[in-house]
Amino acid sequence: MKKAVLLLLLTTLSCYGQFQVDTGLSEEELIRDILVNSSCAETSNYTSYTGTDFGVNGIGYFNSNGARFQYREGIILSTGNAADAVGPNDQIYTTGDADWPGDNDLRSATGTGNLFNASYIQFDFVPSTNSISFNFLFASEEYSDNYQCTFSDVFAFILTDANGISSNLAVIPGTDSPVSATTIRPGVEDACEPANEDFFGGLNGENSGISFFGQTKSLVAFSEVNPGENYTIKLVIADNLDADLDSAVFLEAGSFSIDVSLGENRTVANGKPLCIGEELILDATSQGAQSYVWYRDGTQLTAFDDIPVITVNDDGLYEVQVVFSEVCISNGAIEIEYIEPPLIAEQPLDINACDLDGNDIEPFDFTANRNRILGNQNDRIYKVYFFETQEDAENLENNITRTSPYFGTEETKTIFARISSGESCYEITSFEIFLRKLEFVSPLAEEYLLCLDEDNNPLTPLPLLDTGLATSDYNFQWYKDVVREENRIPNAAANNYSPATPGTYFVVLENLQFGCEFTIFTKVVPVSPPTLFEIVPLNDLFSGNNSIAIEVEGGNEYLFAVDDSDFTTNSRFDNLEAGEHIAYVTDTRNCTVLSQPFLVVDYPKFFTPNGDGTNDTWKIIGLLEIENAQIYIYDRFGKLHFQFNDENGWNGNSNGKLLPSSDYWFKISYTMNGEQKEFKNHFALKR
Repeated sequence: MKKAVLLLLLTTLSCYGQFQVDTGLSEEELIRDILVNSSCAETSNYTSYTGTDFGVNGIGYFNSNGARFQYREGIILSTGNAADAVGPNDQIYTTGDADWPGDNDLRSATGTGNLFNASYIQFDFVPSTNSISFNFLFASEEYSDNYQCTFSDVFAFILTDANGISSNLAVIPGTDSPVSATTIRPGVEDACEPANEDFFGGLNGENSGISFFGQTKSLVAFSEVNPGENYTIKLVIADNLDADLDSAVFLEAGSFSIDVSLGENRTVANGKPLCIGEELILDATSQGAQSYVWYRDGTQLTAFDDIPVITVNDDGLYEVQVVFSEVCISNGAIEIEYIEPPLIAEQPLDINACDLDGNDIEPFDFTANRNRILGNQNDRIYKVYFFETQEDAENLENNITRTSPYFGTEETKTIFARISSGESCYEITSFEIFLRKLEFVSPLAEEYLLCLDEDNNPLTPLPLLDTGLATSDYNFQWYKDVVREENRIPNAAANNYSPATPGTYFVVLENLQFGCEFTIFTKVVPVSPPTLFEIVPLNDLFSGNNSIAIEVEGGNEYLFAVDDSDFTTNSRFDNLEAGEHIAYVTDTRNCTVLSQPFLVVDYPKFFTPNGDGTNDTWKIIGLLEIENAQIYIYDRFGKLHFQFNDENGWNGNSNGKLLPSSDYWFKISYTMNGEQKEFKNHFALKR
């Protein structure tokens, strides 16, 4: 038996999943049996209009039949064929007609002109309670491409009272704006920005229950009404600008509610709690009611049985049942929360701002005054609001939304502060803001230099950041990198400061005459010696032009010198004499001077071995700098007289005999960069 039931269930489910639309029901059936479907509602005088004269019926009943859609069933009003709403979204529907007109009531209610293809249902309604509402969502092909940027296909729920006063209930929550393809949209890149995107439900695909390209989320139309008064309700939709691309509104079956409204919840969460000591009147008066039953937090308040209006002064969830008959019972509810009346913990202080550039606008920060007013009171319950007029403070209107900073443009202005939990009871106080004009030019240089040694330790003297301002005129506080408490430099409250690390330094100046504060800053730039310092020969040995280059690496610009020459930006030095030299490097700020000795290898052109201690030997200058050097001395006839490889050189003797004055030749063989080389030349011996 269980297998049979399961088989029947599976067979039944396999038949579902296709969205269905029926356009054969009358206006009365759609309103009375589908939308309202309540014995508490009295409806009459049903009329409708759609495009039947043009072969199009835009009004019908829908059943999601298990397809993916927000509502199980309800009414559809379309600017095209209602039957085309059946999903999925696999094509774009345009079934309207340019001769099918719009609707004047819709134009007046929404301010949207140039309408086409209107469909509406209208009926009269007499409420027994004091509020009505229903659920709806808007869908449209205009959400394809960038049509949503321009084509404002629109819907309205027009409620007209006995005095002929009409209002549109189909508005974006929290606004008076009508629901349309342009007012609720996801936006199109490079075409139009999103609008009220929180209320957009999404774009539809191949698995959607309906065929429209996109749709809003489920929205609620709501209005308070007078029990027993006759109202006319008109549900109407139309295309905008042209008859192309269909749109539709879906009304959820049974969502037409005639429950009792006890008003908005009075809680901290919605900004309307009651203060201890206040009373609230709850009015559930309904025409034709037989009895009233009140509850607080689920417990019946028998003392209030059959009383339509009660007064309360305690927290709780209050509910009421209004009984019209055995089959007609309306409900209402309101949540009430009580709080302690707020207090002004400390009076706010007047604030001064210094106008240094004469542009008549400066920032003010209200944070300190907010904290003074709030004190230890719970900031999740109580808020401090700021206003430019007392009337706005009392009405909680036009509060200053940007208070840190608030840009003041007047020499003197009164700011009003209100502490409350939203629209609940409140306290108001005020303070003054003053725009003080000062002629001031920052005395700090744009940057200062911090000299560092090879290990990045600071060298003395440290730079002096001197404001040059008198301590009798200003208070000072120095900060590094940013003006925040954690960046405050301890014990740095003088008119100058000497930093030991690079960075940006700020000093907050308080003008003692006016009490206003402002900030000036400067940069401290590190200057480091080079991390690499090398002497690089630029010629082969004995080339006749002794040139070197000083190569450095580091984060600064550097100057160069050899021996007693002046520092220059040129790191190459030519025509150096043979022998010992010293290369120097300094930064362009002259923080440090580094030196390095080097030898220029060469040979003397003559020598005088006469024992006077000057030029008594002939030798290669810088021989030890040459790899694998061997020197050979010959006379002009090619006879070898001497051979050496050290710095002792030749004293002009050969085999114990003094050689005469003459030209002598030498040959030096050596290794350079792994290559064997040889050089020959001559010199003079003079006696």
